[in-house]
Amino acid sequence: MSTAATKVLEPVKFGTFGGVFVPNVLTILGVIMFMRTGWVVGQAGLKDALIILLVANAIRLLTSLSLSSISTNIRVKGGGAYYLISRNLGLEIGGSVGIPLFLVQAVSVAFYIIGLAESLEFLFPGLPTRLATIVTLAAIFGIAWGGASIAVKAQYFILGALGVGLISFFFGWSPVPHWSANFEPGYTDGVVFGGVFAIFFPAVTGIMSGVSMSGDLKDPSKSVPKGTILAVVVSFVIYAAQMIWLSLHADRGEWVTNNVVMERISLVGPLIFVGLWAATLSSALASLLAAPRTLQALAQDKVMPIGLAKGYGPGNEPRLALIFSTVLAGVCLMAGKLDVIAPVISMFFLTTYGTVNLVAGLSALASNPSYRPTFRVHWLPCLVGAAGCLFAMFLLNALATVAAVACIVGLYSLLKGRQYQTAWGDERSGIWFALARFGLLQLAASRQHVRNWRSVILVLVGNPTNRLALVELANRIEARRGLLFLSQIVTGDWQKMLPRQAALQRQLQEFIRESRLSAVGKTVMADTFEHGVSTLLQVAGVGALEPNTVLMGWSEDALRQKEFIGSVRRILELERNLLIFSEAEVPNYQLEPVIDVWWRSRANGGFMLTLAHLWQQGVVGRPYRLRVRRIVETKAGHAETVAAMKELVRATRFEAKIDVVVDNGAPFEVIARESERSALVFVGVALEFPRAEENPLAALKPWVGALQGELVLAKRWQDLHAHETSHD
Repeated sequence: MSTAATKVLEPVKFGTFGGVFVPNVLTILGVIMFMRTGWVVGQAGLKDALIILLVANAIRLLTSLSLSSISTNIRVKGGGAYYLISRNLGLEIGGSVGIPLFLVQAVSVAFYIIGLAESLEFLFPGLPTRLATIVTLAAIFGIAWGGASIAVKAQYFILGALGVGLISFFFGWSPVPHWSANFEPGYTDGVVFGGVFAIFFPAVTGIMSGVSMSGDLKDPSKSVPKGTILAVVVSFVIYAAQMIWLSLHADRGEWVTNNVVMERISLVGPLIFVGLWAATLSSALASLLAAPRTLQALAQDKVMPIGLAKGYGPGNEPRLALIFSTVLAGVCLMAGKLDVIAPVISMFFLTTYGTVNLVAGLSALASNPSYRPTFRVHWLPCLVGAAGCLFAMFLLNALATVAAVACIVGLYSLLKGRQYQTAWGDERSGIWFALARFGLLQLAASRQHVRNWRSVILVLVGNPTNRLALVELANRIEARRGLLFLSQIVTGDWQKMLPRQAALQRQLQEFIRESRLSAVGKTVMADTFEHGVSTLLQVAGVGALEPNTVLMGWSEDALRQKEFIGSVRRILELERNLLIFSEAEVPNYQLEPVIDVWWRSRANGGFMLTLAHLWQQGVVGRPYRLRVRRIVETKAGHAETVAAMKELVRATRFEAKIDVVVDNGAPFEVIARESERSALVFVGVALEFPRAEENPLAALKPWVGALQGELVLAKRWQDLHAHETSHD
């Protein structure tokens, strides 16, 4: 008994013909075919009309190939194109395209019903068309409420009626004389090729109907490619034959003025209306089946309100989403006209098509080991399809294209801010890996010149929440032009520290993400701090992206430890630039908005000037003046030194004031006095280790505390060339 009950409750699943081919064909062969193709041929002539058909169909065919490829790589569930995009490019991109896709599917329902109303108005001029559209929408809603099973069965009867109408049309015979005049275009005032293309393009947008039913298919990975491509081929042949037949049997004036010219040509005229009504009803029904399922999938992923995700019955029918979609379609019925709605539909379907092509192309290029579609397509036609969609969008309306892209970017930013945590992996990491691999190999093969120097900084930050000033300095001198390696060293017994290492790494990555730093986190375990520094310098980075500079904090405790001095020695032995940072004693707003660079030598001075300039670029709001300062012992060399310094700064192309201080006192004491209230001070130091036990930083300790602003002690590795004055 329980087994029988289980069988009864199993949802009905559909095959390739009923689940994909029929809904696709019935949506493609819709209102445009019966009520606008004649107008298209009349305006564009047979030649341009066939060009429009070829261009539109090329985009559709390439999109079908892309759709088939990505749908055979993953297990396709409900949501159609949205599901495929979100599972390949992430929830944010999927949602930013999926929301407009749902809206255009709902608007399409109104579009097809309005087409039906126009045909009824032709037959019954006094008929209240608005009432007719509402009644039609209610009837379609009733069929859709019964579930996908009833809707698919109804589509077979509709397909039969559509076939009868087309047979009647092609058996009609009333050729016009001089039909060759219909070959060339004859655009009326205000009508151009792009406008005609925009009106016609909804005729090729039906390929998403089948994939939108993916959750109701027996085998989506097989049915979607077969049914979609077959529908594309069959519908292309029918449209091409229709355009040729129209050009033989009517003149230009009739095409432009008579929306149902097919009725006059047809062997049995009324059968055209049967086919037209069947086509519009089927297209509206297919759209009303697709829109709620897209909305349900969006709600299940919490992109839309979660209440809309609720399903009913064994088929998980999205009835709440169906009500919402129907109401939206009803609003459009009150406001829209056929030729007004058509370009809107074209624009957002092209956006969806372009994204599907982009997904397939990038997935093929990234070549993740997990990307193994059974229907394999090369990346080139996919990306050509994406470019074709963008071209077609600009052909339709450049301003509307910008608006559509802005809408998607806005939705993406909104969804990105929600920071979704998804349970599935997508292609983005594979795409970034492929790009990073390509870039690293090209960077390694390129000529490394001092002109292209970038700050790649290893920051010995420990717990970053306790060293925010150090992180801020690193972030400013990186200035989103280089790269930071935020690192912490865990010392002690390996077995005891091992459980902590992974947790500390996660915390470091979380800090980087929340702080929006251009940084990579690295936590290493070592027996001693000096050993950890050596390890980091040898393993951090890849190729040309290895750290060239080390930034560490000034610490009174550290100065009493041999390991701090040993670490400084090791940094210089491994030929890295060294920056030692001392935090400000008072808030910046209490200091002078000045950056002082104390010039020591061409290498160190130019290095510090570059870092000061980068820091200056990262400041928002309060402007900071840059001063390049130097000490001379007597007035005799003052003028000559000023001239030389001006020439050096001019060669570096930085905006800075020159200040030469005459004083024969101890240099560090002069610096402490002159820069006491400066917000940031750069001082170049010479660190020599004549004996292993000596501390070269000990002499700096007394005057460091005399500065109230931030201090950076800089040591540029002597074997590196000064990059800032190089022009060759």
